[in-house]
Amino acid sequence: MNRVCEILDIKYPIIQGPMAWITSPEMVAAVSNAGGLGVLGTSAGFEEVVRGIDETVEEMRKAILKTKKLTDKPFGLNVFPSESDPYGFSKAMVQLMIEEDVKVMVVSGNVAPEEFKQWKEEGFTLIFREDNPTVRGAIEAEKARVDIIVATGCDEGGCMPGISTGTTAATMLLSEAVNIPVLAAGGIVNTRMAKAASVVGAEGALVGTRFILSKECRAADSIKNDILETHPDDYITFSQKGGQYKWRTTPHKVGIDGIEANKNGDMNTTPGNFYEGMFKGDLDASVNTIFNVASLINSIDSCEDIVKELAAGFVE
Repeated sequence: MNRVCEILDIKYPIIQGPMAWITSPEMVAAVSNAGGLGVLGTSAGFEEVVRGIDETVEEMRKAILKTKKLTDKPFGLNVFPSESDPYGFSKAMVQLMIEEDVKVMVVSGNVAPEEFKQWKEEGFTLIFREDNPTVRGAIEAEKARVDIIVATGCDEGGCMPGISTGTTAATMLLSEAVNIPVLAAGGIVNTRMAKAASVVGAEGALVGTRFILSKECRAADSIKNDILETHPDDYITFSQKGGQYKWRTTPHKVGIDGIEANKNGDMNTTPGNFYEGMFKGDLDASVNTIFNVASLINSIDSCEDIVKELAAGFVE
């Protein structure tokens, strides 16, 4: 049996990326019901911007309870180590997961051995995505009892690693370095790309962009149409946080401004307001961030069809 499926108690080793505002109980449940693992991102299902930890927790509780009404299959929640969580939002999410019996964490950030071990002792299953994936980081995470490692290449959408290693190389390097399963992330758009990832050691995939173009994703129609209509040669990339991270986007104001800022020596630009941008549909309000082969997506399909198409690359 596929080890990712065995660890997560799912049918197919396809994990939906936690894409903040544009995730929802409906999409998460659709992915889980299709046999993959849906994941609630930060602000998943929220209709308005909320302030403060207490209000955020209660809105996320509503999202969890709604997801449970829509599926009896496993699903996860996106959390961050304390280093990336100075205000304590993620810490509160962990407590919420305990209260609502959500067992799978998709952890984004740097390796945090003591926290990882504590979360394991509390009964969680950990899928870990290092911001800038390294062999040393993967080895350290395995020692800290992480269950599954994500090999994120610069091919991906969302907040891209600052390093230039692509998905194929990252996947092979990490899968050779650890004994636990590795998920490929970045450019897994169809069965052929999934098979390619499998050849170099991936036992499944963490998938974002492909699920944006799903019927269940609540990204604005203008966002979906923009992805379908943009020529791949027109994608643009700019750096953020001193060059530690990058964003790839279709060519609109925030991305264009980011490139100009980089040219002038400013490497601390912004990806914009995702609530107004990818959720509400203002193409000039935020990046419309995608992986580098998004142009190979030609249709908006159901999460079920997407899961089965991608899973065919990993499951014999």
